[in-house]
Amino acid sequence: MIAADQPSFLPDNVMVRFSSRSDGTVLDRSRGIHDSEVVATRRTFCEANDVSYDDVVYQRIIYSDDSTYDVIKEVDERHTSSHIPEVAADALFTRMAGVGLFLPVADCVATVLYDSKQHILALLHLGRHSTLTDLLPAVLQKFYESGSENADLLVWMSPSAGRAHYKLDYFEKHDDPLWQPFIDKRPDGIYIDMAGYNRQRFLDSGLSSDNIHVSPIDTMTDENYFSHANGDIHGRMGLLAVMRETKS
Repeated sequence: MIAADQPSFLPDNVMVRFSSRSDGTVLDRSRGIHDSEVVATRRTFCEANDVSYDDVVYQRIIYSDDSTYDVIKEVDERHTSSHIPEVAADALFTRMAGVGLFLPVADCVATVLYDSKQHILALLHLGRHSTLTDLLPAVLQKFYESGSENADLLVWMSPSAGRAHYKLDYFEKHDDPLWQPFIDKRPDGIYIDMAGYNRQRFLDSGLSSDNIHVSPIDTMTDENYFSHANGDIHGRMGLLAVMRETKS
């Protein structure tokens, strides 16, 4: 973990930590989702940040023809690793302090959303699939239904593949007016800005730009991080987010 790359604007009762290559991979699909050595790496990373992996909900992203990439699961202590190995979801949502949320990620945008008054925490996997769904507005709606207001919502978006290097051979939204500020059409393909597009969706929903923090780190060029698009098919970073008990 690189200290300078962690979010520093969140209140003291919320901890968010993002691992780096030196911490080891927290997911290697070729070895199985819960390979013992990989789970040991997750456990070590959590314990280094004073969180037991047994108190963490492991978020699994499923890529398949049947996936809709907009699944939200509300979780509590019953969903932690001490009870079940994983929760398949594109976003996790919790109201419980002490329940950690853990997401493996490479080039996609791991996004933390926190309500500083209602004390609600969510973790979204905003990759190229889920970015095209209504996952983000649906998570916001879940916050609003819980009494959240835009002024109290804080967002952190992790290191991810940057627009200058993240190329897709095919992108179905290449002519969508909403995407035009966030794509470059070049002779060799279409380059997209996932973080920028999702930031704009938060802004369009009424959040303040002061409350949205996007990591400037490009996983495709920074050697401290794994990049699936650059060939690190066996490596993933982990994002750990947890709320602490607040003093009354």
